[in-house]
Amino acid sequence: MRYFTFLLKIILILLHHFKISKLTFNNRYIIRFKELKEGTHNFEFEIKKEFFREFCALDINDGTLGVSVVLIKKSGFLTLDIHIKGSVNVQCDRCLEYFYHPLEYHSGLVVKFSETESFESDEMIIMNPNDNELDLKHYLYECISLATPYRKVHPESANGESLCAKEMLEKIRELEVKGNNKATTNLGKLKYYFENNN
Repeated sequence: MRYFTFLLKIILILLHHFKISKLTFNNRYIIRFKELKEGTHNFEFEIKKEFFREFCALDINDGTLGVSVVLIKKSGFLTLDIHIKGSVNVQCDRCLEYFYHPLEYHSGLVVKFSETESFESDEMIIMNPNDNELDLKHYLYECISLATPYRKVHPESANGESLCAKEMLEKIRELEVKGNNKATTNLGKLKYYFENNN
């Protein structure tokens, strides 16, 4: 019975810890603007591995990004100037190894307040006047998505050599040579067919 009680306490402690860490992550990118005075306010956020685990659609394994936000509060609206800078761990499309790719993105966002449904765009959000906080988590996700290059390939060294895995590059070259030989053979067959069947 004591063992069962001890085990139950450990499980409850672990569940409580997980719940707190989940709440901490969910609250990490929130700006409570209602309590701010009109004027300019600066905020700093850090994006790390747990962010990329939450948004696995990014195809980013890991990373460290700094986010600086300059918020200007005025009567009836907010403007945010958002700058993201750091590096992300992505998979190379050529050799399939992971590498750190530098990432930088700058964006502007306007938050207007209205009780009626209005047009929203990528640069403007409409919020209810009763709202008192702005969660930037999904907006930051979209910014990182836009800043991540479509084709991710290791950079070249100072002397112009690819930093991709050497073994994989050799294998790619072998397959290219075999493919070219096969294409040449097939073209020769087609040429022979058309020359002799006309």
